[in-house]
Amino acid sequence: ALPAFLLKCLKEKAVYQNLILLYNRKICRKYEHRRRQSMSVINLLNEDLQSKWKFNVATPIQDQMIPAMLNGDDVVAESPTGTGKTLAYLLPILERVDGTKKNTQALIVAPSQELCMQITEVARQWIAGTDITVVPLIGGANTQRQIEKLKKKPTIAIGTPGRLNELVRAKKLKLHELHHIVLDEGDQLLGRESRVIVKQFIDGANHDRQVVVVSATI
Repeated sequence: ALPAFLLKCLKEKAVYQNLILLYNRKICRKYEHRRRQSMSVINLLNEDLQSKWKFNVATPIQDQMIPAMLNGDDVVAESPTGTGKTLAYLLPILERVDGTKKNTQALIVAPSQELCMQITEVARQWIAGTDITVVPLIGGANTQRQIEKLKKKPTIAIGTPGRLNELVRAKKLKLHELHHIVLDEGDQLLGRESRVIVKQFIDGANHDRQVVVVSATI
């Protein structure tokens, strides 16, 4: 179940009822025929992203999430591990951010250092040759070096709740500049341990921010 503050946040934007995207293997079969018949959602992306796309087709969760996120909608998506959730939220973010602007526009929050680094590596592959920059902000790494990287105003920050909270409290990460917030493995991030911190990120972001929650189980 989603916490009350997140439900309130989504309902206030009057989009919540349309943006619970549930996915399971049965739905995967249901969408298979439609995927073959419809124009790929990848055609909604810019030419650089299209040129880097090496898969035969988009997965069902990508089919649903990419158009919704490009439209600026908030999204809550449940999809098993290995179904393409990372690209489902990452590609629309890369389409919508502006690498020429010197401010951090997107924040991706993940519960573990390992997952943050995995997301960072995927992002780096897709931003190669563009003005978009990304920085990982995880516990266990040198804080001062992270602060120096933040001074360069990376387009996208990817981090764990604890370290991100430290940087926010130190006024090194500016929440009000964020237009996109993704909670990867949202079921863990919205648990008791991180819920207050996550709420702070959402509340402090730009008033027109987009909130995306993805998880294998919600």
